[in-house]
Amino acid sequence: MVPEPESSAESAASPPPRDRSSGAFSRHVSRVTDRLGDLLPYAVVPFVLSLLEVDKIERTLDPHRTSFSVQFSLPSPLLELWSLVDPPDPASTGSSTTTGWDTGAPFEGSGGAAPVGGPTTTGPEITIETPVESIVLPVDAVGSAEIAWLGIALLAYGAIGAAVAAAYLGGIDRRLRDEPAVLLACVVDYAPRLFAYYLVVFAAFLALLPIALIAPALVILAIPLVLVLGYLFYAAPFLLVVADAGVLEAFRRSYAFAMAGGAYFRFAVGHVVAAAIVSLVLSILLNGGVVGFALALLIASPVGLVLTAATVSLCQELVDADDKPHRAPSVDRDRFDSST
Repeated sequence: MVPEPESSAESAASPPPRDRSSGAFSRHVSRVTDRLGDLLPYAVVPFVLSLLEVDKIERTLDPHRTSFSVQFSLPSPLLELWSLVDPPDPASTGSSTTTGWDTGAPFEGSGGAAPVGGPTTTGPEITIETPVESIVLPVDAVGSAEIAWLGIALLAYGAIGAAVAAAYLGGIDRRLRDEPAVLLACVVDYAPRLFAYYLVVFAAFLALLPIALIAPALVILAIPLVLVLGYLFYAAPFLLVVADAGVLEAFRRSYAFAMAGGAYFRFAVGHVVAAAIVSLVLSILLNGGVVGFALALLIASPVGLVLTAATVSLCQELVDADDKPHRAPSVDRDRFDSST
């Protein structure tokens, strides 16, 4: 019995081979750009999410404010313009420069972007980034009512973000596999688990909130921990879709991939470097008024799509390699004709 060669469509849909002559990041970006025609409609997601941040757009277009920032972003399910660049600080006038890390968490304090120059706020604030807008609360004004409102808002934004991410990641995953993408089915299949994932992150945020209220300076000490956790679990939301895993299983497998290093680590490094370069370009453009903002938006949307799709491709490769030793021989035999 001689197996027939795989079809070209199947070869295109399968993750790229483990060619050690090129880096993990460049391999998966190359795979995505080769399929960009199929994936480009999904760029509407980061495009629209960027436009929903009205406050950031207003600050960016304020002629009395200029800002230069560099964001070192780990993979994120919903990577858009404001994941790659920071707008001017809301309490600043004139020029400011910021650098920061984006760990990819859906809800995180923006304190990671530390001002390097220019005026700063008069009091500490808690900023939570959601897929729809940024929530800013002055620390000295946070009480039980504000915390209750914050919880309701995060639950609502989490539900919206879960539905959007389910359709977005599910559609990308299907297109990379050359399968039809039924977005409603993706939402039904993956949104509940993504919402549960967001609740886990929300719970982690709540655990840090008392520290931020009692001793805001101590939050700075948690930044290295947040970065480590961001690296260890950046694949978790993607694995909910790619591996059809439960929440705990997604965290477990992401941790295992991270500890193994290899392609997972090299991809993270490549992603951070690429995001920083793009961030610098976008930051320069955003100081160019309406035209600069439009150009930045048109660049950031497909770039966000490519980076997110490349992470999906990475997870497909990791899951396929991880599952292959446990796959029954009959599964592989089914790929070939049994004719003699």
